[in-house]
Amino acid sequence: MLNFVAIGSFDGVHLGHRRIVRAAVREALRLGLDSRVVYFPFPPKFFFSGETENCLITLPEEREALLQSLRPGAVEPLAFDHALSSMPAAAFFSGVVLGRLAAGGLCVGPDFAVGKGREGHLDFLKAASQLAGIAFKAVPFSRRGGHRISSSLIRAHLREGRVEEANACLGWTYSVAGPVIKGAGLGRKLGYPTANIGAHPAKILPPGIFAARVKVGREVFNAVLSVGRRPTVNTLGGKMILEAHLLDFSRMIYGKKVEVSFLKHIRPERKFASKESLISHIQDDISVARRYFSKH
Repeated sequence: MLNFVAIGSFDGVHLGHRRIVRAAVREALRLGLDSRVVYFPFPPKFFFSGETENCLITLPEEREALLQSLRPGAVEPLAFDHALSSMPAAAFFSGVVLGRLAAGGLCVGPDFAVGKGREGHLDFLKAASQLAGIAFKAVPFSRRGGHRISSSLIRAHLREGRVEEANACLGWTYSVAGPVIKGAGLGRKLGYPTANIGAHPAKILPPGIFAARVKVGREVFNAVLSVGRRPTVNTLGGKMILEAHLLDFSRMIYGKKVEVSFLKHIRPERKFASKESLISHIQDDISVARRYFSKH
């Protein structure tokens, strides 16, 4: 059976991406086709730039789960490699869209392009679809605050610690998952034990101090999250670390996989003159977080 195909990187599965996928599902139903979402696990822009760290909003497995939640008929990855990057637009359309993906319809975002040097923009795709006798739909940008919602905008928000803005553009709460790993035990020495979380290096870590929720198994706990390089007690050699102080929590959870959801930016990370000053600010951060959780 032919598919109505939505194709893109879909990093973040943000409000604009959701609009594209839902349009593809609707059109598939209307035309009696299957709906199929195809995503590039590592976005082409990073294939060309060589970036591999602190660059992804969603890891491929996270992206696939988010796309599946929109209930298309199928979700599948398409690796962007040297062969694909050097393929002319016409060859991509005939070999991948019509051949491999068995497209009876194509749905893309307004800035999507195919082929070497991104030569095949919307006009090409529309004309090629018409010539092949398949449906074509280009979905316009979603907007927030006068800005086009894009993965690039959300990455910029996250890298500056602006998690509330990122969450509003995503349509879901940004999260990072990983195992609890052994740290230096500094938080415990200061009186505020933390769980150090081993995040995937490709995942963007928003810098700063945050109110967050931490999922441990099926349980969810309020927490104060710190993402940074510990400038006051430099025990990391400048390495970025993600650590969570779970409120009203005293269990040992080393080795367990946890998921941290970023809710509110409290303050930037900063260097304090003394450990006493650091402890005072930790207490202030906890008070701010508790006030936030009392209202949310």
